[in-house]
Amino acid sequence: MKTPDYIDKLGPDPDGLDFDALRKAGIAMLQELCGERWTDYNLHDPGVTILEQFCYGLTDLAYRSEFAPEDYLAGPFGKIDFTRHALHQADSILPSQVLTADDYRKIIYDRIPEIEDVWLASADGDGNDAGPAVAGLYRISLKIRESLQTDLGSDEQARLEASVKQRVIEVFNAHRNLGEDLGEIVIIGTQPVFLCGDIQIHSLRDPAAIFADIYFRCAQQVVSGFRTERYLDARDGGASLETLFSGPKTVHGRILSTGSDTPGAPTPIARLISLVQSVDGVTHVQRLALCDESGRLVAGESADGKVLRLRFPDKAQSTFLRLHFASGGIGHYDVPSVAKSTQLQAEKAQIVLDDARIALRKARFEFDTVRNTVQLLEQIVPAPQGVHRALNEYYSIQHQFPAIYGINRYGVPSSAPLANKVSAHQLKAYLFMAEQLMANYLENLQAIPQVFSIDDLGQTYFSQVIDNQALPDIAKLYVDAPPQIGAMLARIVARMDKPEDRRSRLIDLLLAMYGEEFSQKSLRRFNYYEERHTARWLVDNKLAFLKNIAVLSRDRATAFDYTRGATRADGSPNRPGLHAKIAILLGLPPTPENDELSGQLLHYKLRLSTAGLSPAEYERAAAHLALLARSEDDGRHAAPNGQVLPMSLLTQGVRLENYILEQNGGTVHVHFQTHDSRLGIVKLGSYDDMADADLQMQQLRGFIRHLNMASEGLFLVEHLLLRPRAHGANDAGKPADDASPDFYASRISVIFPGWSARFSDPDFRSLAQETVCRNLPAHLYPEFYWLDFVSMRDFEQRHRIWLDSLRKVIGDARTGLERLNTASASLTKFLQRHRGAGDLTYWV
Repeated sequence: MKTPDYIDKLGPDPDGLDFDALRKAGIAMLQELCGERWTDYNLHDPGVTILEQFCYGLTDLAYRSEFAPEDYLAGPFGKIDFTRHALHQADSILPSQVLTADDYRKIIYDRIPEIEDVWLASADGDGNDAGPAVAGLYRISLKIRESLQTDLGSDEQARLEASVKQRVIEVFNAHRNLGEDLGEIVIIGTQPVFLCGDIQIHSLRDPAAIFADIYFRCAQQVVSGFRTERYLDARDGGASLETLFSGPKTVHGRILSTGSDTPGAPTPIARLISLVQSVDGVTHVQRLALCDESGRLVAGESADGKVLRLRFPDKAQSTFLRLHFASGGIGHYDVPSVAKSTQLQAEKAQIVLDDARIALRKARFEFDTVRNTVQLLEQIVPAPQGVHRALNEYYSIQHQFPAIYGINRYGVPSSAPLANKVSAHQLKAYLFMAEQLMANYLENLQAIPQVFSIDDLGQTYFSQVIDNQALPDIAKLYVDAPPQIGAMLARIVARMDKPEDRRSRLIDLLLAMYGEEFSQKSLRRFNYYEERHTARWLVDNKLAFLKNIAVLSRDRATAFDYTRGATRADGSPNRPGLHAKIAILLGLPPTPENDELSGQLLHYKLRLSTAGLSPAEYERAAAHLALLARSEDDGRHAAPNGQVLPMSLLTQGVRLENYILEQNGGTVHVHFQTHDSRLGIVKLGSYDDMADADLQMQQLRGFIRHLNMASEGLFLVEHLLLRPRAHGANDAGKPADDASPDFYASRISVIFPGWSARFSDPDFRSLAQETVCRNLPAHLYPEFYWLDFVSMRDFEQRHRIWLDSLRKVIGDARTGLERLNTASASLTKFLQRHRGAGDLTYWV
């Protein structure tokens, strides 16, 4: 490209922030404001001089506002704290969770190197996992690498297969989606085949290398439906980041599917011909087919439930595939053909086969190296860096004024009259007001990393003190020391700052980058526990959503791994992705480690009661709760035989307006509005003074708030996991009430506690159900249960026993499966029995 021999003329700023545009706009504004008083347009006019200096200062602000986005976030040495700013690189935000059967195949193939191919199909119910056919139940077929099975005895072979099956179970469950499960794993045998045909080659490449390349490519096509490609090679080949990281993330490279998604499917000969034709050195494929060890052609299909495996020819099969040099100056030559029955030709053919076998081992080694090497992505997705800039450094425009004004660094001469000194100070103070705004603007630029972050901020507008270095002799005009001036400025700015509102909108912007939104208009109505800090509570919910945006987006359909305990292999909580997302969207606290929503009330031996209680029982309950609140222990002050807790005290005791403090002489009585037409207002206690009464009331209310929040949460039960299992053919192992297959297919039960302040509100229940349905995968049908305390306790016991049985069952052990079937039937009966409850709502 020819470089022009001239410099382009500096054009105007399209945003109108260049000096000329700002000066022109300023002159027009001054003329409009001054009207008849405008007398001079000349450059020596002080008003024009001041305007020009301000325009010059504004161009500096505009310049500092146009750096690359990375520069505003860059810290020392140009590094960007991506976690702090809720930013994610392509390799962490683009990959999705497993969605299709092909995704399952790729992730299993990537994680287990002993497998050459894997297929998934819907279980038909007549395999090892007996029972009715259910949607979401998979049957996995595996083909193990032949090199691992060479010379293995029957016991060793059985141990190898058992080990591979167990690893498949672990990988599948680590990536399992809601409403899906593994029914059966089958190891598939192989049927050997050979290549036969005639291929023309040229003499510019070693025939042994060509033969090895042909065999290796065809063998990979026949034996496996996958190909592993380095991420770096894929990128150099033109693949975009969206293409590279489409689907689940594979750690050993990009997995490409090249074969059939069903075992035993015919091997397309046309695809083999295309592979051979692309080999370097091949000029033409005259004939190509698959044959058995006797040379008879095979149709390309497997038999007896086996799949094809391409074998390297031994001496007996050396004539199956013939390579011919194309006609040329060196004549015609057959490799490794033995059509000419000469000893020399046979020796040449054997040499080619031996050399090809060596080259093939090298190709296999390179293939295994790529497949078993974890790919580093630093070169593929380099972390962006910026330039660290001191954006808040302010240099006053008064430095640029002519010295005659007496406001630059030279000041007013000491010999000047007092009137001149006073006038200079007045002009300095007059200009200071506008300059403080510009200095604050630069401080806000410097604070961009704070406001666009997950930091806990109490402000979104910032200010800075202009010192003598930035503005000569300005400190003499301050009424206090600079630190006190800075505090004053912060208070002034805070009057205009609405941190919760602006913070919420800034978080919305960060969420929008990932195509997410967090609507809280409905949730705002149900802030039962943080009434004075609703805005802050909503911001905290949004921040929690933003902090986990990558996981919540990727794993929203992921189920829990029932083969593990409380945590997954990566240390994250072992919960469905939907559970985590719903908890944040509804503002729920983290579920207790023991998964018992009834745990807190049981811990303090509190018995919820909705029966007609007397005012005295309310007073005793309040006194007992106050004692527990003051003790702050592990429950040792719980009543030995338990304490009745009125339902209305739990649900209405979180609201401040339900407490009434009445002073009668020297005694202060605390009353409570029960919202019970029979009782009305009851007395909770009497105290010596107002301060003590208020303290006791706040402690009581805080403890009731704690009990409510600790009782809130949800359970997700996948009906597919409740299905009857094989080898459990007894009455205890049968589904409860002869549950139909429809009960297990694509259904999920959502269990909520119905006794807390929020969860007993019908409007909040509607919001919770709508939130679940909006985020649940569309193919799943939810059933909602709002259980009272007794029913929830019953459910939690059954659920714990079932979950423990599910985790402990090993293979096809009869005892483990019978125990699991019994627990599944018990939980199924519970769900079916509560299906007709009035609080149960179906959503379509």
